[in-house]
Amino acid sequence: MVSGLPSGRRVHIAPLGYERDRVVEPVRTEVADVVYLLVDDPDRTDDDHGDVDTDADWSSPDAEDVTWPAATAYQRAVREELDDFCDARGVPVDIHNVYDVMGVTTTIAATHGDDQVFVNISTGTNVAAVGAAIACMTTAALPYSVEPESYAHDVDDGPRSSGVASIDRVPDYPIEAPTREQVHIMGYIYEQTVENPYSLNKRSLIQRANDYGLPFLANYSTESRQSEYRRLDAAIVDPLVEKGYLRLEPAGKQKNVALTETGISVYRAFQHKVGVE
Repeated sequence: MVSGLPSGRRVHIAPLGYERDRVVEPVRTEVADVVYLLVDDPDRTDDDHGDVDTDADWSSPDAEDVTWPAATAYQRAVREELDDFCDARGVPVDIHNVYDVMGVTTTIAATHGDDQVFVNISTGTNVAAVGAAIACMTTAALPYSVEPESYAHDVDDGPRSSGVASIDRVPDYPIEAPTREQVHIMGYIYEQTVENPYSLNKRSLIQRANDYGLPFLANYSTESRQSEYRRLDAAIVDPLVEKGYLRLEPAGKQKNVALTETGISVYRAFQHKVGVE
């Protein structure tokens, strides 16, 4: 693989499924400096989705917040083998949840803004592959796929495949992620209506935007109240409603705003944008 990116650490992200060679050999071949293994956590909850402890202790598998005892022997061996030639880090994830994989991948990529980030989309579940691929579409991370030389069948006895026939870049088709302002407002709605039993209307969102100096209003602070509503709709409400992340609920003469189930998942996946940007 030739990245065409400026110099920086080479960071790899790989969902850890029932593989060994397809995880290890690209990291070795590409002389990666850091590799994050996304390890399935059977106890991970919806509230955990997208979260990454960037201050975690990655000095050894035993120090990590990863349920290694639930992994197979060869999955644990992958982690230990990688430690021999790079900085290996295990990160918990629900490998069967597309939004969690996407959120964890985008969060890791965001913390490595000055590095070259590569994502292996061929080593986890099909759902993990989709989440990892979408993460690449919304960040500068570069996806790659690894074709094995052969396949096995019983993943309890050994890795699903063996050897590496090729490592191929996957075309990157960018999609539009929620803006920082949209994620901020989604977070406010989440805190008030999901974590707490309250309701919010558009006026509440305008007050929040003014309190935090969000640019879509702060740059037009002398305009009328009606103009504030128009700018809120244009920058926040209408785009989120169109994407299916937000819904409007009649409440007398007003309309309350609420996140859809998809909106909740998308917020959890992109909540890092508020802290990083």
